[in-house]
Parts: sequence; C-alpha cells; structure tokens
Amino acid sequence: MAPGISYDESGSLASYFGVTFLAIVLIPWTLSSTRSEKKKTLQPLCPCPECTSSPRRVHSIKSTKRKRKFLKKAIPLAIGWGIFAYLSYALSQAPRLEGETIYNPFEILGLSDSSNEKQIKKHYKKLSLQFHPDKIKLAENQTKEDAEQKFVELTKAYKSLTDEVTRENLAKYGNPDGPQQREDKIAIPQWVVEGKNSIWVLGAYGLVLGGGIPWVVGRWWFAQRKLTRDGILNPTAEIFFHQLRDDTDFFSLMSLLASALEFGAVLGNKKRGSKKERKERQSKIDELEKVIDARKAEIGLEENPLMRRENKVNVTTAVAKRARALLWAHLLRIDLNDHRLESEKLAVLRVTPPLLSALLNISLAHNWLATSLLVIKLQPALVQALPTDLSPLAQLPDITPEQGIELQIVNKAEGSRWLEKWIKTEKKGVSEQAVNVAKYWPRLEIIDAEFKVGDETLVTPSSIVELTYKARYVYPTTPLSLLSKPKALLPNGDHKEEAADSVADVEDSVTQVEEEKETPAPVDVKEKIVEKVVEKVEKSVQEVKDKKKVEIPPNGFAHAPHWPQLRKPHFYVLLGDSKLDKVIVPPFKITDIPLPKMDGTPSEPKEFTLQFQAPPQANLYSFVAHWRSDTFLGSDVQVPIMLKVEDTPQEEEMIDDDDDDISEPEEDTLAGQMAMMRGGKVKPSAVHGDDADSSEDEGEYESESDEETPAKSKRVRAYNEDSDTDSD
Repeated sequence: MAPGISYDESGSLASYFGVTFLAIVLIPWTLSSTRSEKKKTLQPLCPCPECTSSPRRVHSIKSTKRKRKFLKKAIPLAIGWGIFAYLSYALSQAPRLEGETIYNPFEILGLSDSSNEKQIKKHYKKLSLQFHPDKIKLAENQTKEDAEQKFVELTKAYKSLTDEVTRENLAKYGNPDGPQQREDKIAIPQWVVEGKNSIWVLGAYGLVLGGGIPWVVGRWWFAQRKLTRDGILNPTAEIFFHQLRDDTDFFSLMSLLASALEFGAVLGNKKRGSKKERKERQSKIDELEKVIDARKAEIGLEENPLMRRENKVNVTTAVAKRARALLWAHLLRIDLNDHRLESEKLAVLRVTPPLLSALLNISLAHNWLATSLLVIKLQPALVQALPTDLSPLAQLPDITPEQGIELQIVNKAEGSRWLEKWIKTEKKGVSEQAVNVAKYWPRLEIIDAEFKVGDETLVTPSSIVELTYKARYVYPTTPLSLLSKPKALLPNGDHKEEAADSVADVEDSVTQVEEEKETPAPVDVKEKIVEKVVEKVEKSVQEVKDKKKVEIPPNGFAHAPHWPQLRKPHFYVLLGDSKLDKVIVPPFKITDIPLPKMDGTPSEPKEFTLQFQAPPQANLYSFVAHWRSDTFLGSDVQVPIMLKVEDTPQEEEMIDDDDDDISEPEEDTLAGQMAMMRGGKVKPSAVHGDDADSSEDEGEYESESDEETPAKSKRVRAYNEDSDTDSD
C-alpha cells in the first residue's frame, strides 16, 4: 500500500458509498413508480355519453395495468430500501473517523468559548491535579496508558489557548501540533482484501465482470436486433415484405395483419392448459368463424375478384387464425358473449398500430398507391369497427351497418358531403343521440392548394417544390355561404382571373394603365420605391405577427367507442399518380386542425406545407393530392392538381433579352440627360427631332429592323414551339 493511503477498517466509507448509490437509484425509481401521470386530458369532439365517459374507461384500464407493473417493481424496491435502512443504521452506530471532527480545545477542557485566560489557567490547574498520571486513581477497565493519554490531551488543549506558537499552529493548520501527514482511506472494508477471503472476492468479481455485465449488454443488444425501425419483430417484417402485393385486397390485408408474430405474446399462452381446455377454445373460434362468414354474406362483403389467386394470403398458425377471427369480430361488431375473448380482442387491437405503420412503410417502399391507400383506410376501419366498403353512417351511435346502407340509399347520402345531405333530410327511426353526434362530426376542408418554388416563377426540373395548402374543420350544419368556394386550378395552382363586372371597371383599369405608362418625375419615382419597400416590409412583419398570434388549440379525441384507447384524429397527406398507381410524395401526418367556433362558424384555416423534389424532366404532370383520415371513415379528401415543370431559359435567349432590355436612353428623359453629361450615347427624341434626321433615322431603323426580323421571329417561334410542347 502506498504511503498516505490505507483501507477503511471500520467500513464506514463503504457504507457511505452504498447509501449514496442506493439513494440515487431508489428515490427516482420510487417516484416514477408511485406518482400518477398528470397529462392534459383531451376533450371529446362530440357531446355523446360514450365519448364523455371514455376518459374514465381508458383511465381505469391504464390504472389496472399500472398496478400490475407496480407489483412487479415492489419486491426489488422493498429489498433496496431494506438495504438502505440497514446501512443508515450502521452509519449512525459507527464511531467517527479521525479527521471528521474539528479540534476544539474549549470542548476538551470543558470550558465555554467566552472564557478568559485567567479562567482557563484556573480550570486547567484543577484538571491537572485531577487527571495527573501520578495522582489519578484508575477506574475499572482503565489502564495507566489511558490516563496518560487523557492528560496529554488536556495539556495540548491548554497550550493551544495560552502558548502563541501552539495557538498559531491551530489557527493555520487546524491542529496544535502543526501540519500533519495526509492519509486517504479507500472505501473498501479491510475484510475484502484480507488473504483468507481472496477466493470469494475473486469469485464475486469474476461473476459480475465475466458473467453479469456481458449478460445485461447481450440481452439489450439482441432485444434491439429483434425489432425493426417500426418497432415490430424482424420475422414479422419479413412476412409482410414477402406477402404484401400491389393487388392485395381488404380480405388478404386482414389475414396478413393477423399473421404478425406479435400476437403470439398476447394469444400464445393460451396453448397452456389441459387438452380439454384447448379443444374448448378451438371450438369457440370455429363457431366464431362460422358466425363471421354468415355476417359477411349478410352485409355483402366479398373478396376482390381481380386479385390474383397466387397473391392471396392464408393464415397457417393457430394464433394467426385466432387473431384474424377476433379482428373480424371487431370489424363486424359481433357480440362475443365471453369475457376472456373480449379481453383478448382488446389486447389484439392495442398491438395493431405499429403493425399498420410497418405495412404502410413496406407499401411505400414499392411506391404502390392503391395498396398504401388501402392500408391507411384500414386504420379508421379498425377504429370505428366498420369495414371500409360499408356506409360511413354506421359510425354514428345506434346505427347498424344494415341501417347505414339503407339510410344512405334512401337519403342519397353519397359523395364527400354525405353527412350534410343526410342532416338536411327527414330522419326516421334514428335516435336523437345519433343526430347530435352528426351535428358535431368534423369534415376536413382544403383551401387554396398550390405549388411554390420559393421566389421563383418557374418550376424547373429537380427543384425543391412546396405544396402549400390551408385546412380547417367544418360541421355538417355550417351554411354553404360560409364555406370556401372551389376555384378552377391551372398548372402550379394558379387560379383563373375573374372577369370585369361592368364597362366602367374596364375603363378604370385602362385609365390606370395609361397613367402608369406616363413618365414620372424622379422625386415621384423615389417616393414610389420607398412606399413599395415600406409596404413590403410592413406586410412581411404583419404576416410574422399573425403567425405568432394564431395559436391553434389541440384537437380533442374523436368519437370512437369501439376503440380501446382515446383517439386523436390525424390526416395523412400524400401526392400520387392514379394512372401509374405510384406514390409521388410519401405521406406526412398533420393534426391540430382548426375546429369551428362555438357558434358553429368556421375558424381561420391553418397553413401547411408538403415539400418534395420536382420530377427531373420538363412536362405537365397531373397529380392527385390525398388527405386520408386515420380515425374517420368517409372523411377523405382528394384534389386533382397539375404541376408544370419547365426547362430553364437558354443562355443565348437570356443574353438577347438583356440586350433588348438594356438599350440607349432617349435624350429628353432624365436618364438621357445624365448619360449626355457623362458623354454617353443617347437616342434622339422622337418628338423634337428634325424631319430630315427622322427620315434618315427611319431608313436606318428600317434597315436594322429588316436585318433583325428573322432572328426575332425565329426566337418567338422557338418559344411558341416550347409552349406548345408544354401544353401538350
């Protein structure tokens, strides 16, 4: 052992280390395990009793799960706090180490700090007579060495108060004997390093370093490698990748979803039990599948006949078969009449969100538009417990799928505004609760969708383009006069100009143009430039302020009584080419769209952008912008929009244009006068020039124009050819 370093024989330092380490670990762990989550509870979007009671229902489910998790953590927490209490008690009973206390001579002599020198000498004289080794009577269990040590301490304390050198040492070094050699102690008890315990200590080190740490790291590493970026198992992703096709229909998509291995953790333990119990569970699933097939035939659900037979997905395991039956029972709203099956169904539904995200990403990797839209549409179908081909009216309370189909046909509730049409008709056999929910059913409204390329006027190949649009929610009861009017879109989102209202408007516009053509004075030009700059700056500042002022409150949870969790609505925004069945721009999720005001009038729309790279070739592209809901059926919006990609102008044309723009000024203009003062060339005035000069100039101009005519006409013709090609 190096000089100045020794082991802690008492074990106090090791106890201090253990108490500190346990406090750092146990206090946050206990707080996180016991405190309740205080998150802002979302408000329901509709006032129905099912939505108002959904937070309590979901909270009760979460609290039950939280109690189970806490019980699993309670045992290690109790053990940890037990060790903490034992170490704390051991520290309270352990003797203090040397150096932990401050040397106080008044305390050793038994005097107060305000005692003077006379009192100190008098009291020391009394103590010296009492504790002198030659005069003291030894007590029981007291040796002569103890008595001598006591007298030495008293003498040292007395000198530290009366002797100047000793007093200076105490003030400077904290010890009357002067500077002391520093001794550091290692927080390892001495029994750990004793030779007789070396085998056990080495065994413990080897077990921790050679087995414990590699086991923890290996378990974490292999657990991470099991999952993909979407949070699903690698074997599940492999199944999805090999069986998902561009013509996959809804039936095969449901079977593919049920084939996920994640359901094994939820349903796999049902293999346990006696043979009789397993047969009973299997018989229940067989009976449920028969009920499902009869229900499908009753409401007219059939497989897509256009899907190739070799691409159809079939389940091969008992767990996948059970998961598929539970998913279809949820979609068809079949009452299972079994508490265990109901709990299994809710557990299966909670597993589906990451699986659907993985299916969507695999479809997007192939750029399949139809399959991607089908996967997105499956999400609201599961949320609302309704197949995608049935009437969306069945999402309302107390309306069965059969009633929804009948109401849709009778009331002609079709198209994007199916709910507005149904609200305005006479409703027979429909509950008042369904009508109240329908009044607050949000519909997405898209306003002014257009393409932008920064400050550029042209969309060039491979440039960064932004699809800018405004969105808001409206209610079915909102008057048509308050809704945005659809505008005919030209390429790149431009709108057709509105015609003049009267002849007077035309005359006013002509007069305004003529006034603008007049040559203004220099002062007027400067004033107009300053006004334009100030106006532009004020406008940009106002736009920034408006954006900061607009605070869109978060959307509440949607009407989804069949979903086991609170569901906040989102929309997927993507750009696709329906002719080629290709996804041009992958989907981007948006939420917190402005809801209508309290009186039902629409709020100000919120602007969103979707950024992507333009195609590499110049052409006129016809795309469709899709807004797909992940919560509501029948709320999808699609807007056809054209993107015109044009090549950059040729260098020669740009030079010619610059030559045409930068010409010699006339002599009667301000620019001409300034050029003449500098000795530059100017054009003669067309008004004040001589007739002879003008005739000569006319001849010269005529010859020049004759020479320039072919080139100019050729350039215009080339531009026309390009424009015709683009229009084609």
